[in-house]
Amino acid sequence: MELSQMDPQMDSQMNDLEPLKRMRSQIPQRDPDELARAIGWEPSARRAVPARRRVRLRFPGLTGTTRAGAAWRLATGAVVLAGVVAAAVLGPSLVPGGGAGAKSYASAAIDIVQEGRNWVARIKDPLAEHERYREGFASLGLDVTLELVPASPGLVGQPVAPVFDPGGPMTFESSGEFSAGVEPEGCTPGTPGCLLVFRVPVGLAEKVRTQLGRPARPGEPYQTDSPATHRGEVLEGVTVKDRTVAQVLADVRERDLDVVFRRVRSDPDSTTSNFYDGKAKQAFQLSYEPVSADAVGQDWLVWEARAVSDRTVMLEVTPEPLKPTDSF
Repeated sequence: MELSQMDPQMDSQMNDLEPLKRMRSQIPQRDPDELARAIGWEPSARRAVPARRRVRLRFPGLTGTTRAGAAWRLATGAVVLAGVVAAAVLGPSLVPGGGAGAKSYASAAIDIVQEGRNWVARIKDPLAEHERYREGFASLGLDVTLELVPASPGLVGQPVAPVFDPGGPMTFESSGEFSAGVEPEGCTPGTPGCLLVFRVPVGLAEKVRTQLGRPARPGEPYQTDSPATHRGEVLEGVTVKDRTVAQVLADVRERDLDVVFRRVRSDPDSTTSNFYDGKAKQAFQLSYEPVSADAVGQDWLVWEARAVSDRTVMLEVTPEPLKPTDSF
C-alpha cells in the first residue's frame, strides 16, 4: 500500500504511538548481564571459573626499564609536576544515575568517563586536594586514591609511587590498562588545553594508591628529584659525570642556578644495590648525606646532578671514583 492510500484511522493510530516511542527512547536500557544477575540466572557457559584477564601496565618508570644507556635509581620517594589556575567552583555531577551504575563524573577538579574498557580521568585542577579526586572515583564505585605532587618536567604525568595498595593482592578480573600521561599527546603540561590523564580498568575491585607528577610552581621544591641533565631539565645536555666540581659549577653559574651538595659514598654494608648504570652495565651500593659547600673540594668528582626545583640543582660529589659492586 502506498502512503497516499493509507487508511486515515491507521494513520491516526501510528501518530498516537509517536509519544510512546519517544518516552521509551529516553528510558535507560539496563545491561543484559545485570538483568541476568538480578534474577539469579546465568548461561551454563558462564558458570565456570573465569580465567583472569591480563591488565596492561603502561608505567615504564615502575618496571625498571629505561632508555638505553640511562642510569636508574631506586628512589624511596615520589616525583611529579604541578601548577595550573584552579577552575571555577562547580558542583560535581554523575551521568547517569549515580554510584556504581554511573558512566561518568564531572567536577571542577576532575572529569572521569568510561571509554571502552577503561575509566579515563582527566585532571582539570592539578592543585586540588586529592580528596576531590577520590570522591570522583568513589562515585563510580572505584577505590582510587590519586595524589598529584610537584615534580621535574620530565616526570610530569608519570607515576612516582606504587600503583596498587601494597597491603592487598591483585586478584581482580578486569580488563583494560593502567596508564598515565598527558592529553593531547606531546603537549606541554601546565599550558591551556594540556591535561594530565590517568586510566584504570573497568571492573577494578582492588584499592589503588598512587601519585602522579604535576608541573611545579616557580621555585617549588620537587617532591622527588630527577637528573638535571635530562631533556627539559635545567642542565639539559650538560655532561657532569666524572667532571670536577669546579668545571660543573661553571655550567651551573652560567645558567644562574642555585646549588646544594650531597656527598655520595660506596656502601658495601648495604643489603641491596640501589644504583644501576645502564651504560656501563654496573651496579652500585651507595649512601648519601648532605654536605656544606665549604666542605667540598673543587677537585672532587661530580657523580650526578639532580634537579631540586626549577632554580636549584643538587650536585652529588665524591672525593674519589666510586666502585661498582657488580656488573651485568
